[in-house]
Amino acid sequence: MLAARHNQMHPAFSTIEFGPFDATYHRAVVDDRFREALSEFLERELLPQVDGPFSRTQGRLTAEFNAEKYCGPNSAVRDAYKLEFTFLREHGADEIKAQIYRDPKTGSFRPRLNGRPLVLWTEKRKVEQQCFRDRIDQMVKRIQAGERSQWVCPRCSARLSLIDSPALFDLSCPQGCFDYNFHRDPETREFVHGHFFSRPRGLGANVEGGPANHSQSVGDAHDLAP
Repeated sequence: MLAARHNQMHPAFSTIEFGPFDATYHRAVVDDRFREALSEFLERELLPQVDGPFSRTQGRLTAEFNAEKYCGPNSAVRDAYKLEFTFLREHGADEIKAQIYRDPKTGSFRPRLNGRPLVLWTEKRKVEQQCFRDRIDQMVKRIQAGERSQWVCPRCSARLSLIDSPALFDLSCPQGCFDYNFHRDPETREFVHGHFFSRPRGLGANVEGGPANHSQSVGDAHDLAP
């Protein structure tokens, strides 16, 4: 059972650790009002997404630009933060990694990129995304093997856009469901580096916080979990 509110933060978010901060600005600005505003933001954005009861939580908030040189009075980035947070249970966890922004005038928080809501990666969403990614991978293998077809998105059935050149492979959904983009070695046509972006089912084209929203190189894991 979670304890009562601490420093005006919801019990679920009172476990968040702050910093370490290298800049004087960040060390001074993170006070009780800062914590309370952050808690209100996360209560509104994350708690409705939690996939069932949880036993404990853990998290950390750090500065996106953690140095004095980024914290001048006219800086556009000094109030940008990185959030990592997890709702833990005996079997599984709901997780997020996201960039958020604090308005220095109002003290309120929002996703750093306007129009990109925070997405909590629940166990259900992780499974759905992995199945979706597997279907995309199979499609890519068929294209690489020379199969020709009018490829459609496994999620929304839109006709896909395909670039299959010696130096670039890009398969994407015009509705924003995913983008599979990799540069190639022009001689061997092997993938060298690139990324796979996608969004969870039922959400807009731009989301923040999920494993499938990280770029990855060919040598990285199949998907970058948070």
